[in-house]
Amino acid sequence: MEKIVSVALKRDKYIFSLPAPARHGHCMYHPFVMHQWGGNILPDEQGFLTSAGRFVDRKEAAQIAVTAGQIEAPQWGCRLFSEDLW
Repeated sequence: MEKIVSVALKRDKYIFSLPAPARHGHCMYHPFVMHQWGGNILPDEQGFLTSAGRFVDRKEAAQIAVTAGQIEAPQWGCRLFSEDLW
C-alpha cells in the first residue's frame, strides 16, 4: 500500500525532497533550493513523495495518508501538512 514518506517541492521536472521529520520549510530554505530556485516556492509546488516514488500535491497526499492509516484526517481542511504526520 502506498504511503507518504517525505516532504517535497516540485518545479518543472525537478523534485527536491528531504526525509522525515523534515518540514517543507526545511526544503524551502535549503541552500540548494535557495540557489537554484531563488527561494520563491509557490503553494502548488509543495507536496510529498510517496513510497512508490511519486510526487503528489497536498490534496492527494491527504487521501493517501488516510487510506494508508497514517492519519485519521488532515487537520487543516483537505490538504496534508507535515505536521499531520510527524
